[in-house]
Amino acid sequence: MNYFPTYLALGEAFCNRKEELKRISYNLKDNTPILLISPRRYGKTSLALKSFEQIKWPYAYIDLYKALSEEDIERFILQGIGQLLGKIESAPKKLLHLAGDFFASLQIKVVVEKAGIQLEFNQNKLAATDIILKSLEKLHDLAKKKEKRVILFLDEFQIVGEVTHHHAIEAAIREAAQKSSHIAYVFSGSNRHLMEQMFYDRKRPFYKLCDQIKLDRINSSEYEKYIQRAAQKKWNKKLAQKTLDIIFSLTELHPYYLNKLCSLLWQLEKLPTENESSMIWQQFVFENKSTVERELDLLSINQRKLLIFLATNKKTDELFSKKMTKIMNLTSSSVQRAIEPLLEKDYVFIDPNKFYRILDPLIKAVLSSESFSIK
Repeated sequence: MNYFPTYLALGEAFCNRKEELKRISYNLKDNTPILLISPRRYGKTSLALKSFEQIKWPYAYIDLYKALSEEDIERFILQGIGQLLGKIESAPKKLLHLAGDFFASLQIKVVVEKAGIQLEFNQNKLAATDIILKSLEKLHDLAKKKEKRVILFLDEFQIVGEVTHHHAIEAAIREAAQKSSHIAYVFSGSNRHLMEQMFYDRKRPFYKLCDQIKLDRINSSEYEKYIQRAAQKKWNKKLAQKTLDIIFSLTELHPYYLNKLCSLLWQLEKLPTENESSMIWQQFVFENKSTVERELDLLSINQRKLLIFLATNKKTDELFSKKMTKIMNLTSSSVQRAIEPLLEKDYVFIDPNKFYRILDPLIKAVLSSESFSIK
């Protein structure tokens, strides 16, 4: 078993999030649309899929990341509906009849293959917004007729706001979600700033539609229980407390990096020590240094200066003081202009104590190394 997956944490590899799971389950049963919001790699998708696994309703996972146009958004949503039809009716002949009848009025041809339903689109079809609304309404009617509750999970949903120059598709999905008693809607995205614009702006269709569930980092005590169980199964021993502490310190409890470091440690034949944990993390940082540097090259000089300051200083609650701006060799207004896009793009966050912190521990580790310099 892979105890520490770095993509989807499913089955026994899923750690904690008990309160979030309860809240999602309640909202699904209460027919309240859900917005999952957090920085990238915090486990939103794993959380959603775990909750669907528990409630045992048919669901479609619709990843909009590759959508480049309204037509792409329409196509991905319709393919997701096709997934659901295959879960509602599994017999091939009955499925072909059901899907053919479902998509006929939308001028879409249906072919049933081993991989499931494949859709062929007519060039002279209806507008994307009309097709999306009609298909969601038809899905609701079908689910109601079959006496089933189904789930549409729309991931990377910020793409809808990026590729459209109006809010017509957002309005269509909201209309369908408000009317539906048999489709549960779950929205998620990796760009917090764009997602907040879509769901928090009173001028946008999704304003006050969803129960918003924000994911934070999992508490160290919960990680400790999980890690020690995995250590017992791997080595028949528990990790020393100092080893746990260094794992938590290096990864800063960031879900992706904690899993990444532990996945490397779990490749060892013997129980890892504090020093081995530190060395393996440093090797990981070294191997990924050039990738981080290429990413940081896309930022402005002032943004990089600010990130280096945050990586190497503790007094980050005094970011705009004369003393700190002098250390950075920046004016207070320059710091303000630099910090705003870093917050928007999730390079930086403000912790509960009002300290500015780098969100990604790998970026922080690269910036705090002596070999890093501004080019």
